[in-house]
Amino acid sequence: MYFNNPEALWLLAIALPLGMLFTFIAFWRRRQLHRTWADDSMLGAQSSPLRPWLYAVRAAFVCAGLALVVVALARPSEEKGRSEFPQGTTDLVVLTDVSRSMAALDYKGKIPSDSPFKNGTRLDMARYLMMKEVIPALGANRFGLVTYAGAAYPLAPLTLDVPAVDWVSQRAMGISSAPGNGSALVQAFHMAMALFELDSDKDHRKIIVVFSDGGNDDGLDQLTNVCRELQKRGIELVVVGVGRPVPSAIPISELSPTDRSQFYGKEFYEVNGEVVTSQLDENALRILANRSGGRYVRVNNASDFNFDMLSQRLELKWRPGRKELFFYPLLLGLVLLTAGWFSTSRPGGASLAYIVGGKWLRRSDNNQT
Repeated sequence: MYFNNPEALWLLAIALPLGMLFTFIAFWRRRQLHRTWADDSMLGAQSSPLRPWLYAVRAAFVCAGLALVVVALARPSEEKGRSEFPQGTTDLVVLTDVSRSMAALDYKGKIPSDSPFKNGTRLDMARYLMMKEVIPALGANRFGLVTYAGAAYPLAPLTLDVPAVDWVSQRAMGISSAPGNGSALVQAFHMAMALFELDSDKDHRKIIVVFSDGGNDDGLDQLTNVCRELQKRGIELVVVGVGRPVPSAIPISELSPTDRSQFYGKEFYEVNGEVVTSQLDENALRILANRSGGRYVRVNNASDFNFDMLSQRLELKWRPGRKELFFYPLLLGLVLLTAGWFSTSRPGGASLAYIVGGKWLRRSDNNQT
């Protein structure tokens, strides 16, 4: 047997003296009551004398009861069988481009109809693959999420709370949900590395998955520096190219409410009266994967991306099961405290004299007259 909260046992040093003190005070008060309201000869004729040994028994009951209650607070337990639990050794952060170009309808009709992301935008495909391929492969490993447009924005720190990430991806991960205009990919990488520094253990495997159509406002030189930093830190990289290599217009209906209000009545996003088109820039994404020692995947259909690389890094550990036993000392302690409370009580009218003092004596005198 062992205690889950052994610090509570220090209360014994307080509980036992208090139990004895309270019992002594009860004895002393009743003795003073007798001396104040009754004559010894009359009291002996009307009731049994005050017995100190009864209060000694009461003190034993009270102290033993308090001791058992303290033992219950210490939560005694015993080992019973064993339980298994998976423990992840991998931490993963997803970087997702949420700039306007990700609103192009390059996957219309290619996302399963049971998905909440079925409009067919590039972002819809990225969110679908994240929820259907990446997160299910994580198991007990932790997951973080960073979106970026003109600046990077952390949507979720490293966490095991998949329902929360699902809720965030559906309601807070839309087009232009990150600040600014453009694609600050380098800043997103720095934020992902900051999440690792904040929450990831040094011996954990670290992976960054990027969903992008290739947009990057920082230039290849800065990307090269990021690749060196990833290799230095031992961070693995998976780059997922979303979109078609042919120009696509950006529909106003898929943009943020702010953009839709600015281009009311327009069908496609325009700049200076000209329709803006976007296409997958694979060169930047391939360079990023090659220089970091990562891998690149281009997604034409949802089936092109299969993310099962984490399953081999799950560890299964055993720990002893336990059965808590606090109920038994708690119940016995309450029984002893109750017994201590009634151990000095007397049945009948005489006991009322000890409670109400002279009122009983006065009532007796009135009855005799």
